[in-house]
Amino acid sequence: MSATVYLLEDINDNRYVGSTSEEDYRNRLHTHRRDKKEHGLGKRKGVCSSMKLDLYHCSITPLMKVENDKEIRKKWEKHYINNVYPECVNTIRFNYDPKQSSKDYYAKNKKKIIKKNLQWRDNNREAYNKKRREYYHKNKEKICKRRKELTEMKRLENL
Repeated sequence: MSATVYLLEDINDNRYVGSTSEEDYRNRLHTHRRDKKEHGLGKRKGVCSSMKLDLYHCSITPLMKVENDKEIRKKWEKHYINNVYPECVNTIRFNYDPKQSSKDYYAKNKKKIIKKNLQWRDNNREAYNKKRREYYHKNKEKICKRRKELTEMKRLENL
């Protein structure tokens, strides 16, 4: 079974790139229209970038037939969104890296995060120390073993 990467283009030259695993890619246009209508009636909370288009005056064009695998579909969607149609209305561009985003956020807000954590620890000192003691008693042997290994490694480094 194959999937299709497609392009929606309305009369205002707005473009949306998507993919579908449906046999007939043209059925996907009807789904976009239904979703936009249900969103307008309050039946649907989710929003799709295609709702920015005039879906009743648009055309759907197949761009490529691909294997029906989510990762492959995303790869080709990303290619068309970022390289072929960079002006498209798609808000999700598949180049978001959550790990990098977290690192960037931490680097940007490091002082604030450290201050907040210290404040929390001060406000919850008893509970924090209680959890640390419980952890130590549960893992005492492992902790002692790790300390001995570190001590031995430091001793060997200093020879």
